[in-house]
Amino acid sequence: AIAVAVIALTTLPLLVASTVPLLALAVFVSGVAISPTFITAFGLIERRVPEAMLTEGVTWVMTGIGIGMALGSFAAGAVVDAFGAQSGFLVSVAAGVIALTTVLIGQRSLAGPHCDLTGCEASAVPAQ
Repeated sequence: AIAVAVIALTTLPLLVASTVPLLALAVFVSGVAISPTFITAFGLIERRVPEAMLTEGVTWVMTGIGIGMALGSFAAGAVVDAFGAQSGFLVSVAAGVIALTTVLIGQRSLAGPHCDLTGCEASAVPAQ
């Protein structure tokens, strides 16, 4: 959630970048935030997906990333055509907000017990 929040926050400077050097700096800062998020996501996949299905889990995530980038490019292009170049950055901000909301909603289920093909680990219950 923290990594995705950082990505969402780094989209905001894109809205106020008024020159090419400022835009380059804003894109650089936003790009730097992507790697920690990917590392965290792949660590999560490794912990939550059964070992026998790890390749499939990574493939699904990479496919989702590709689809998201394609849809984002499509949406940004449509917004730029309709409202101008500066408005295209609103798509990045909206995507950041949607991603953060999705992570926050799903965070509890992702933090649940570890499961694999043989079942889920029992949660520790304190003795009474």
